[in-house]
Amino acid sequence: MVAGRGYAGGLSRLGVIGQPFDPSFNDVTSALEMLAHMGLSNPSQELRNGVAVSLVHSSYLYENRERLPGVTQGLLNALNRLGGEFIHRLATIETYRGQAAPTSASISRGVAQIISTLPSWAAKEGWLRNSAALGRGAEMEGLSGRSAAQLCRQLIGVLALAGEGAVAARMVTKFISIVSTKQLDNVDDPKTVLQEHLPGGLPEIQYFRDGPDHDTAFQAVIKDSRGRRGIGTGKSKKLASQQAALDFLQKYYPAAIVSRNRTATQDRESAVRRPLEIQHPRRHALLVERVQKLFELPQAARPLLSQALIHASWAYENKSSISAANQQDNQALARIGSIALSYEHVLATVQGLITDPPEEISLLTISNDVYNEAFRQVGLSSGLLLGIGQASLAIPIDMGSNTFQALIAAIYVAKGFPSTLAECWPREWQPIWSLIAQREPSLDPTTLLQRATAAMKMETAYDFLMAGPDHQGRFKATIALYSPTLNVRTALSAEEVMAGGKTKAKHNAALPILEVLEKLADERPALSMAGCSESERSLARFLLAHQFSVLTTPPAPIQRWINAKFFGLHLASSPKNLLKWALEVDQLLGLRINLQPNNYLRDAFKGALDKSDTSTDVLGSLLIHTLDTLEQVDEPEDISSGTLMQLVQLCNVYRCLGTEDPNISLSDLITDWSFLYHRRLRIKNPTPELEVSGRERAVLDAALTAALDHGETTEVEVLSFRPFHLRFHINTPIKESSLEQLCALWSTVSKTTRMTTAARSIDVIIEQFDLPAEPGPVTQAVINALTPRPEQYPGAVADLLHDLKNQLVAARSAASQTAENRTARLQRQLTASRHLDQAHALALRLRATRSMLRPAGNESLELGTFLRQYAASVLTRLPSAISLSVPESKSVVRVPMDGRAFTAILDNLIGNAIEALPDGGSITLDWTADDYEAAVEIADNGPGIPPEVLAAFRSGERIRSTKPGGNGLGLFGVRALLSLVGGQLTPVAANTGTAWLITLPITEETES
Repeated sequence: MVAGRGYAGGLSRLGVIGQPFDPSFNDVTSALEMLAHMGLSNPSQELRNGVAVSLVHSSYLYENRERLPGVTQGLLNALNRLGGEFIHRLATIETYRGQAAPTSASISRGVAQIISTLPSWAAKEGWLRNSAALGRGAEMEGLSGRSAAQLCRQLIGVLALAGEGAVAARMVTKFISIVSTKQLDNVDDPKTVLQEHLPGGLPEIQYFRDGPDHDTAFQAVIKDSRGRRGIGTGKSKKLASQQAALDFLQKYYPAAIVSRNRTATQDRESAVRRPLEIQHPRRHALLVERVQKLFELPQAARPLLSQALIHASWAYENKSSISAANQQDNQALARIGSIALSYEHVLATVQGLITDPPEEISLLTISNDVYNEAFRQVGLSSGLLLGIGQASLAIPIDMGSNTFQALIAAIYVAKGFPSTLAECWPREWQPIWSLIAQREPSLDPTTLLQRATAAMKMETAYDFLMAGPDHQGRFKATIALYSPTLNVRTALSAEEVMAGGKTKAKHNAALPILEVLEKLADERPALSMAGCSESERSLARFLLAHQFSVLTTPPAPIQRWINAKFFGLHLASSPKNLLKWALEVDQLLGLRINLQPNNYLRDAFKGALDKSDTSTDVLGSLLIHTLDTLEQVDEPEDISSGTLMQLVQLCNVYRCLGTEDPNISLSDLITDWSFLYHRRLRIKNPTPELEVSGRERAVLDAALTAALDHGETTEVEVLSFRPFHLRFHINTPIKESSLEQLCALWSTVSKTTRMTTAARSIDVIIEQFDLPAEPGPVTQAVINALTPRPEQYPGAVADLLHDLKNQLVAARSAASQTAENRTARLQRQLTASRHLDQAHALALRLRATRSMLRPAGNESLELGTFLRQYAASVLTRLPSAISLSVPESKSVVRVPMDGRAFTAILDNLIGNAIEALPDGGSITLDWTADDYEAAVEIADNGPGIPPEVLAAFRSGERIRSTKPGGNGLGLFGVRALLSLVGGQLTPVAANTGTAWLITLPITEETES
């Protein structure tokens, strides 16, 4: 399990909270007595100090800062948040335990009801009133329920930090029991329960009668030997005594009520059949087994782990399997997991800031992007059960996030709800824990806004107005936002602050802007902004217009904006959600701003879509696997038909990606099929009026061909219209594995089309969207990004694959020919060997190219150092008649590029420059950078770029080269490789020679 989460070197668990303070500032004797009753025996002086600080109200801190050095309002807010998360977690556990068939909605209702009781309960607790440190004004008004609840949460936060979670849990259970009594009312005989828990049995009950004979009321008082009392009233002595016993239990034995309710629930659960593990498909069962072993869980945990991997779409489509296994989807578990993980995150964050707490903090929740990244890193997609329609689409961020949280909840429940997940976290998942439980303190609003505006390329400035005397100055901040791309400025004024000076005033001014940015990041931004004021909506339009203008001016900082959730780029994992967002943004912008999209905006959305699309990984992996197989072929006779078929399919897919075929109506396509396969094809039901793109037709053609390859006849059936779902029935049983590779290949050609397979069918699902007749500029840019365009580099790969296949066929053909004599036999072997050697050479070229064009990861390099080292290596092989300038180191700038890939890019451009200087000359390699991007220029004083090459490059036409050797990259390969990281290659006008400009975004860890 993960180690190293303690406090080394004797560092205090409580930081400044546990330091010695003036003991006269707060008498917490009553609170310590209550905690002793909850099981806190002999607390250390450090913890006593922490308890005293936790019961400080913000009004007291404001009036007595000198008595509490190091304690800030930010610290109290952090303790309040941590205590709230602790209560939320425990309320969730008790609600889950208390329901026989919990759902996400029922858990939320139960938790909300429990948490709502905290203020009324806390306001009645005498120990809290006696121990609270209140300001003069609050002292006069008395301790309100809201303030009492805040102090209670602060105390629980300190106990959680001190490792006294069990004591805090007993405190929480005390008021949970009140709600448990109201919710379940399962304590049928409170006197019997009380008798079981009192050492000397049930004491004598005193009764008091009140009211006239016709309306008599009784009051019962239970008092034990320690003077503890329970009081109840009722129409009879029996009812009054039951209520008195309940009152006694709630005050002194709340766990007894919760335990009795839990037992009643378990009795109900025992009458319900236990859930079973979903055994099929095999990949699901294998993932369940892997997680079970990793976390050392018992066999009985497997059904719950299985439930964590059941999406609602699969549960809906497989109701009989769900019913047979007594299972449900993972939504309830996802709810539990989100709360458990949120507590871990807040705990780690507060642990990181208590040694030097800031005056203001903004404790943010973990975004779905983080949980989705965890989902991807641990490989949960392989075992996630999805419905057919949902499986045809990429897994969106929220689905990956929910699945990871559900799995953690299943582990959490199976482990018996440990006080912290750190106790059972395996070392193999240490990187995931680092994502969840980072100890870095959250940033203040001013810093958050500074980072956001820097990423947006927006300028900010603050002005202040001061009122009142110097010692009681009141500040009001105005923030000015300037968009250089629009040349527009706007200003916002915040409310006046009484304390905290200019810093607090700046925070107040920054918060509204951050809140609007958060609303604009929602997948329904217009809905999120619906209740906002006109000034907020005006700010939203300004921010959107600025972001629009930045993305229409290259280069686009795609990854940085995805991380910051700007302009919908973070929603690209789901084309449907991205389009929904774009429609609402156009609605927000309206007709007030004339914005014209261009190809740069389209390319920005396409770049985000490509980054979230894992299908290119599938295509590249299948290509590398095929090349691996070919490298093992030493004799032409060993070339299999299966390998040749794989090459044909790969070639067809790459050819599809590199060409643009016209659209066709579905009815015309069916007519073509009926003509070609009229005796082998049957159309089961009428086809809808639908136009399919060239790529969608290619997928449908491939599915039909595969179906006919596996059976004598095929029946085509339309299963649904939205999404359009076409099924090709096969009349003979097939192995799903035999078609899985084909389906994976053809699912890569379009972001809205997927091919899947079942026992006797092949399915094609084409996602469709409801779009307006005249889309707005943002929606149109997203539509253009989703519309497939021919890509030059896949076309070149298709040519190489075609040549490779021809060489292999020729080698096998030559080897299979009969020879009349020894000389003919040797000639045949030589011919076959030459073809095989040519095939191996093509395979090596494909491998080198593909390895460089793999999807971008987290690699980065320091630009200045890399360019100096690269220039030094070029100088060793440069012809003596050619000079090369070595770039200076201007600053420390990191760019998101792998060293090998960048070397290939520069080799291509430098190599072209060397070839252009047969009689000698000079080559210049230089670079510069600003806050947002780096630019590298490669120039020579040769004859310049041939006009036909420049025209082809600008138009997107293929540039065929007969030049021997090289790395197989070419100018389009360079451009494709740069586009993977949001970079660009641009020809630069020059008086003489050739100049190319490479632009790259800088990574966020760049030092200024």
